[in-house]
Amino acid sequence: MDCLYQKSFSLDWPTVSEIRHILKHVLTAISVKNQDIDAAGLVATEYLTNLLRHSQETSMNVQFAMHKLPDKQLLIEFKDSMPSYDLFNQQASGWQLDSGELVEGGMGVALIKHYFPNACYKTVGQQNTFSFCLTNIDKRPTLIYIDDDKAQLALLNAYLSEHFQVICCEDSESGWQEILTSGATILLLDHKLKNGTSEPLLKKLNQSNLKTNLSVVMLTGDDSEELIKRINLLGVDDYLVKPVSKTRLLQSIERIVHRFSALKYLINEERMQTRQKIGEFNAYNFGSIISQNGGDFCMYPHQQQTPVIIGDMMGHGITALKESFAIKGFLSGCLATEIPLQNVLTTLNQALYEQRLCKTSLVTLLISFIENNTLHWFNAGHPAPCVITKNGKLIQLSGTDPLLGLSDDHVYQHYSYDLNDVEHILLFTDGWLDNQQLSDVDQIITKLTDENVQSEEFAYALWQASQVELTAEIDDASLIVINKH
Repeated sequence: MDCLYQKSFSLDWPTVSEIRHILKHVLTAISVKNQDIDAAGLVATEYLTNLLRHSQETSMNVQFAMHKLPDKQLLIEFKDSMPSYDLFNQQASGWQLDSGELVEGGMGVALIKHYFPNACYKTVGQQNTFSFCLTNIDKRPTLIYIDDDKAQLALLNAYLSEHFQVICCEDSESGWQEILTSGATILLLDHKLKNGTSEPLLKKLNQSNLKTNLSVVMLTGDDSEELIKRINLLGVDDYLVKPVSKTRLLQSIERIVHRFSALKYLINEERMQTRQKIGEFNAYNFGSIISQNGGDFCMYPHQQQTPVIIGDMMGHGITALKESFAIKGFLSGCLATEIPLQNVLTTLNQALYEQRLCKTSLVTLLISFIENNTLHWFNAGHPAPCVITKNGKLIQLSGTDPLLGLSDDHVYQHYSYDLNDVEHILLFTDGWLDNQQLSDVDQIITKLTDENVQSEEFAYALWQASQVELTAEIDDASLIVINKH
């Protein structure tokens, strides 16, 4: 049995999200079907949340592993040394998936058994193991190859098919459709095509958020200095001059894939705390601002009356993460000089407009603080805060100014809202709402407030209830819930 991934986690609510991210990235990388990725995410989430809800321990650890088995099978496994909690026996139910009824308790068991009848729970000694298998896994990563020469397509497909699932395309249009739908991680393309070059495709790719998940190798019959300079500016990871040998081609692809994978796993060394104290208020953090796997970022005050800042770099993945570091560094410098908060956005806006940092990215930013039981904020293109009143009503506040860096003469307004009738404040990034409307969030909140959950429990319950399927999930999705309790 070969171990593909193994790590021990402190079991808390952020870990559930982190494991969802790991499942998505690893299963996508080994070409698991989308429906199986979603099923694995649902089952893992169901099991871990039940452990969290029913354990009396304050400090818990769980070991998460993925193992390759014979016959193209993958074992997903969770191990812990907590008091035995057999979900199957404790929540046994005759509920049927297609019944149309919602019932407490047994739905989780029925869903697990529906998607993975082989799921099992066992206790040996003081160790519990929950596991399930995915079958017919093809571990070869998916590679898209675009070339209008059918003989060349056939030849390179023969070179590559032992190591990759190869999708061959004869033109840029069909190649673009495969980029959108296949989940490929490698793009190999010929520079010269019958109707021009592949440069327009690369420009289109660079204008999307897909480039951060795709390694690009260009094949060209022209190694002129002018051409190489031009395609390098288009963001290719490597280029090969034809004719190219099988060994040279595989070495090039292997090198860029390993470099890309190393960068992806270097970014998760440290994560933000789930709970932050802001004077008499508590803030509960969820999503990418904790796992730090994309362009969402957050900065908390180190002293009283300094702001909570939440931002969102346009784009996803490593590129957006790097740009967010530059923005946070600039903001830290501004706050250290103690310039008035109303001038911070203006100062950053000028730097971005003059392209002194983040030359290729746009950023939205919300600077907020609470004073005299009033929420104050300055907003550059970010979703405005929401509040939840003490009787459970969701209110979307208004107060958003233009994106940073578009003009050098915009004055950012000071917005405020009285908190006397407010139970919770919600700060979030666009990704949190990309797969739902505020009306959907309102329905979730109504249900949660009807259940009379306490303030801390409400924050975790809201994040969990607003999660979407893994393959529909926006990597950069973050939520902060602020309340007094």
